[in-house]
Amino acid sequence: MLMSRREAERFLREVLDLPPEYAELKEVSLSLLDAIILNFQQSIPFQSVTSCAVPPNQRHLPSWDEIRESCFKKRGGLCYHLNVFMKVLLESLGYDVSLASADVKELNDHVTVIVSHLVGPGSHHLVEVGCGYPTFRAIPLDFADESPEYVTGFLRHKFVRMNDAVIWYHEPRREYRPIREADLTTDGWYRYMEIRPFTPCIVEFFEASMTKIYTNQSESGFLQVPRAVIFPGGKLLAIKGKMYIAENDERRVDSTNIRTVDNLLELYQELFPQFPVSIIKDAIRYSDFDM
Repeated sequence: MLMSRREAERFLREVLDLPPEYAELKEVSLSLLDAIILNFQQSIPFQSVTSCAVPPNQRHLPSWDEIRESCFKKRGGLCYHLNVFMKVLLESLGYDVSLASADVKELNDHVTVIVSHLVGPGSHHLVEVGCGYPTFRAIPLDFADESPEYVTGFLRHKFVRMNDAVIWYHEPRREYRPIREADLTTDGWYRYMEIRPFTPCIVEFFEASMTKIYTNQSESGFLQVPRAVIFPGGKLLAIKGKMYIAENDERRVDSTNIRTVDNLLELYQELFPQFPVSIIKDAIRYSDFDM
């Protein structure tokens, strides 16, 4: 999985539309990294539409060529698409970067990115653009016990060290993600993800767990219900199944039921014009939800 420096700079300039003062930087920096993360989440969706649109007997773990094409076309994908692409992009720009495994619902069901030695020897930053939640910046992981609380868009969140792992806690936002009361900590936080940031992984480590997510419809919610999530202007816009979800100016998340297939197709064309109508129709056809 390789990308030339020239190709990476073209991505920053033409796809992320970074200002020249960032797109033309020749040295790595935290400010450039934050600008890449923010513009990536504003421009490229976390989505399972294209995966749902593949006939079940043809589904497979995407190749690097498929990942690269999807991100350059602003179609995005799931964590394996987005975070693997981000790792290769940053590596080509000169960052010291690795993949790390994480658990959301099952062991190793998420791949994320760690940048090391950026602000000093031994420093670590989490780069997360592949989960459908806003981060908008690199998250420093060199705190002793607990990070500060962050507010990014609608999400309030924090990170807590647990031995060699880091737990990502969210303020529960049930209007975006259903959460049971039993899944909350005693002080009201939702334990969203366990990350192992200090154990670098090669991409082949994820082959079994990611193949399951991309191919096994009976166990992959992403294949059962197509969804697409993006953050233009730093605000959530999403379609999940037949629900339209949007963040307002007060950080409140509202949802609306989409009544017909025609309405759904029109909304996808308005919010995600990078998806041909044929892909949306196939995603509806091969997934499990009914209008």
